[in-house]
Amino acid sequence: MASCYCLLLVLLTTFVFIFVAAAGQDNNIMKSFNPSCSRTDNYTDGSQYKKNLDQLLAALPTAAGDNGWFYNGTAGTGADQVFGLIMCYADRNATQCMECLAGAPAGITALCPGSRNVSAAYDACVLRYSTTDFFSVASRDEAFYVIWHSTVDQARLEDARSSLMNRLARTAPGSLLFVANESAPLAGSSDSVYGLAQCTRDLTAIECSWCLNTYIALLPGRFPNNTGGALKGYSCYVRYSIGAFDITLPPRRTAPPPPTDSPSVSTGLVRPQVRRHGEEDVIHVVQWLWEWYGRGAILDAADTRLKGEFDARQMETVMVVGLWCAHPDRSLRPSIRQAVNVLRLEAPLPSLPARMPVATYMPPPDALYYTSSVTTGGSSSSSSGTGTTRSSTTETSTLLK
Repeated sequence: MASCYCLLLVLLTTFVFIFVAAAGQDNNIMKSFNPSCSRTDNYTDGSQYKKNLDQLLAALPTAAGDNGWFYNGTAGTGADQVFGLIMCYADRNATQCMECLAGAPAGITALCPGSRNVSAAYDACVLRYSTTDFFSVASRDEAFYVIWHSTVDQARLEDARSSLMNRLARTAPGSLLFVANESAPLAGSSDSVYGLAQCTRDLTAIECSWCLNTYIALLPGRFPNNTGGALKGYSCYVRYSIGAFDITLPPRRTAPPPPTDSPSVSTGLVRPQVRRHGEEDVIHVVQWLWEWYGRGAILDAADTRLKGEFDARQMETVMVVGLWCAHPDRSLRPSIRQAVNVLRLEAPLPSLPARMPVATYMPPPDALYYTSSVTTGGSSSSSSGTGTTRSSTTETSTLLK
């Protein structure tokens, strides 16, 4: 009898240790609020899709940390290609952001085992991956909402909230980080209503605006007279409250300065680096700009003399369309109609490869190089008082690898 009791005690103790260990491992997984996990056509361990997914998830934290707390990219090709995105919410601090960037990708496959299409919203960030290219198109799905239970006069709240949030919905799509926050006075009191509107930065301005307006239209019904409320989706986020809340934006990256021993040439839009090439200064404008595009920071290539005084969405659109039109593969360049539709923000931005492709043909003379040579001596077009004139020449060359 005693031996049976001892055996039972040993088994019970072992079970407790196993349970505690399992619970400890589960507690280390960052939990999402009701993640959306596909249930059909699941991948299996060891499959090529799983390898591609692991590769992408492992890269997301560092890539997003280096790119203003946002990143979207792919891994693999064909049927096993994975498209992924991660972004921090602006009302969480840098520490919370970095923890989410690291924790969400690390634990998502435990929350959605085998799922090929996943959307997960956390307290500080949002994570998505899929077999299909979802970039540039807003998701209609709502992840979750947060409600403040204290109340205020409904008419006064709605008057201030409506004008504030609608203004933010117009401002955010044109901002550099697709985020806007402001405040508005609450009539009849010394309080103010503070608001936040944010979109994932893969969206077009039109898609961002649509997403924000869709969520803002839900606020009166979801939070009729509540002093605060937030709606989080997988593509956009809106929040308001009576009383201020902190906003944390990533540090602004700046473009590298031109070499000190070389002149710079500006088009008024971009200010590229200049490299010495024999006796001439050769500016590889397309390749230089494509490098910024591949980093997800094309706006950092804008001429610094503009001092950021431009519409971010329009600037990005112009530069990306420029790269599209200068694509090394002529068959992939847009028609005039296609380019104009994008420039008018009536069509989404094209999805270009992160690295500039290498052409297999000789490009047009002016496709890649702009060569500025300096000559001395008299000229009918020379500048007075200097005796020096600048002339523009072009050269035909293969693309740089």
